[in-house]
Amino acid sequence: MRCSSGFARRLAAALALALFVGGTIGALAAPGLAQERAPSLDELLTAFRGMSGLSARFREEKRVALLAVPLRSEGEIHFAPPGRLLRRVTSPTPSAALIEDGRLTMTANGERQEIDLSSNPVVAGFVSSFRHVLAGDRAALEETYRIGYAREDDGGWELTLRPKGAPLDQFLERMVMRGRGTNVVEMRMVEVSGDTTVTTFHDVNVGRRWSEAELRRVFRL
Repeated sequence: MRCSSGFARRLAAALALALFVGGTIGALAAPGLAQERAPSLDELLTAFRGMSGLSARFREEKRVALLAVPLRSEGEIHFAPPGRLLRRVTSPTPSAALIEDGRLTMTANGERQEIDLSSNPVVAGFVSSFRHVLAGDRAALEETYRIGYAREDDGGWELTLRPKGAPLDQFLERMVMRGRGTNVVEMRMVEVSGDTTVTTFHDVNVGRRWSEAELRRVFRL
């Protein structure tokens, strides 16, 4: 098994969504933040702090220029702060990937591979970037991305991240999160090639607290 650029992109998107979905749905539901208005960018970033954990199921659709039919997959993600992430695809072809302690472990088709993140600058760049998101560090995030944020009167909002330099700008043109009130509705990742991946979540639990036994059982391959 090899760590392809496509796999790296999907895993990086999973990490991004774990942080954005968990942060916005969870912490922004605090008293004093009206559900009917769109939060400010600073409120979104503040919401990422202190998340206890996340479990969710996802549906993903990838449109590739050379394919007439989009590629669809379903699965689940589990996240335990500060940076433990499991992405498990259940359909159509089972596979799993785990980020933990600076390493990426992948399993598929009965094979297993472990990679030091420092050897994969694409995934490592995403991990580093979204750790800044968890810390609510807007200045650090702006070192990597050009940030665009728009709010609508009906509570909708759109957050756009465009990488400023290598290695992310070599494949990622932009990542767009759309939401309403405290909920992320959609994330769209547009690659330099024009390929597009759209991911949505359901059965989201943003208050997940992991026991030591659960951490050992869930975050293993």
